[in-house]
Amino acid sequence: MAEEDRNRRLPWHEGPDEGAAADSWLSLDDDEVLQRIETLDAAWDADERLLEVVRSSRHFFIRQEAAKRVRDRRTLFAFEGDRHVGQILVRRLTRREDLTYLERLAIRSHYVEVRKAAQVQLAQVWARLQMPTPEPGAVVKRAHGRAGDPDAGRGEVDGSLLGWAVHFIVEQAWGQLGTEVTANLLRRAQQELREAHPILGRFQLDESAQVALELASGGSRLQGDAVRGVAAWMASFLAAARRENRELGQVSVRHVTRLMADALEEAGFYTAYEEAERRRLA
Repeated sequence: MAEEDRNRRLPWHEGPDEGAAADSWLSLDDDEVLQRIETLDAAWDADERLLEVVRSSRHFFIRQEAAKRVRDRRTLFAFEGDRHVGQILVRRLTRREDLTYLERLAIRSHYVEVRKAAQVQLAQVWARLQMPTPEPGAVVKRAHGRAGDPDAGRGEVDGSLLGWAVHFIVEQAWGQLGTEVTANLLRRAQQELREAHPILGRFQLDESAQVALELASGGSRLQGDAVRGVAAWMASFLAAARRENRELGQVSVRHVTRLMADALEEAGFYTAYEEAERRRLA
């Protein structure tokens, strides 16, 4: 199937669906539908409800999660000839609107099961985005030269991957230091490093210590130097945070970012972070 065919899908909309029966899952909003799907009892036959979601116009991620939990897989055969539904178990979510939708769910959902499902899907997308695209007839080469090297090839990295790495690292400090102190330490470290790493200017920081990638000036793909810049930023931030609270000395960057570890390893983030730590202690 051509790429344009894979990406051409029916428009989706957020629920609740107008006209849906009161007892239908489609009468619920997206967050609630996903929560019902993710918490299904394995012993409960909910195929009819799940298939109703699969046939709906909800976002692809919701329909995909519903299809995964259909017990009688034969009921999915009816969708094999429908390009909008038939690919539901094999299509790759890589479009920017898909990533934005998943990121919003992963942060804002009221349900831990929904946040976890969205985060797992994001980790899979990030890993695919970091994989090189092979040239016809050529041996596959890594986008960053050898794995774990942030300099080799100066490849690109998805900014949302780095933004989420920051989120999981910073999250460790919020509980110990509070939002105001955390935001101040983040902002100070960012300002100190912006001259050496101008790309850090693309990461916006609000008063609640939330970090977001600014997309208007260049999209989500960043040059390889972004990896080194963000790694240096996090090394500087954690050093300052540990001076405020010694308990943060136990924070392992690899552990707290384990959800996207494969993609970060491929991008060279861990190597860059360890180098930044060594330079700081030298």
